Amino acid sequence: MVDLLSIVMPCYNEQDAIPTVISRTLNCLDGLKKQRTIKEYELIVVDDQSTDGSLRKLEGFTGLKIVKTGGGERGYGKALKAGFRATKGEWIGFFDIDNSYRPEDITLFIEEINKGESDFIMGQRRFSENGMSVTRGFGNWVYVVLAKLFFGSSLDDVCSGYRFFHRRHLADVISISEQGLNFSIQLTLKMIKKKTNIKPLSIQYDRRIGSSKLSVLFDGISFLKVLLAMKFRSDGAVKHS
Repeated sequence: MVDLLSIVMPCYNEQDAIPTVISRTLNCLDGLKKQRTIKEYELIVVDDQSTDGSLRKLEGFTGLKIVKTGGGERGYGKALKAGFRATKGEWIGFFDIDNSYRPEDITLFIEEINKGESDFIMGQRRFSENGMSVTRGFGNWVYVVLAKLFFGSSLDDVCSGYRFFHRRHLADVISISEQGLNFSIQLTLKMIKKKTNIKPLSIQYDRRIGSSKLSVLFDGISFLKVLLAMKFRSDGAVKHS
């Protein structure tokens, strides 16, 4: 049994998805408590300077903690790290609040945690899923191939945003340099280079609610820069112009 499970969800202008996704997440977590597979949980939502009604929607819920990122540039990685710093749980999980990842799949991660075979579990999407466009699916396939070639990865999805890890990895996770969406691939590659026993877990991937924050061209190039820097720079840092 997990004594305290921390779930972190980054949020930027997701007012349309919040009512459904937060309700489903709380229902799933309450169900796990009743089943006694977890003793307690904390749900932390990080508002990354939203300009719509997201914050107001979040404040309408009880049972969650709201963290706000500071001023200046916002970003997916920045929001996640702010949430991770606020956690107290021995296990920390994160996924997006846009409805693309299913809150109910938390149950699958808890089942893997209780097997005790790995302390880093990573959701794996099929690139034929409803939520995956052909362009994004092709880009992700390229990153998978390069990760296998350059780092000996055995993963079939290196950019997944649904993961659970033990608190012993927290310092390494927070030390990730990237602040944007490329946080995900840098985290994957860092764990691979550290020879972490990553447990892949098949998950579903649905169509998101609302508009995507990902730019296939801009973010795709930034993902590739991270991959190449992790391979060819000794410090793994990406040079930003």
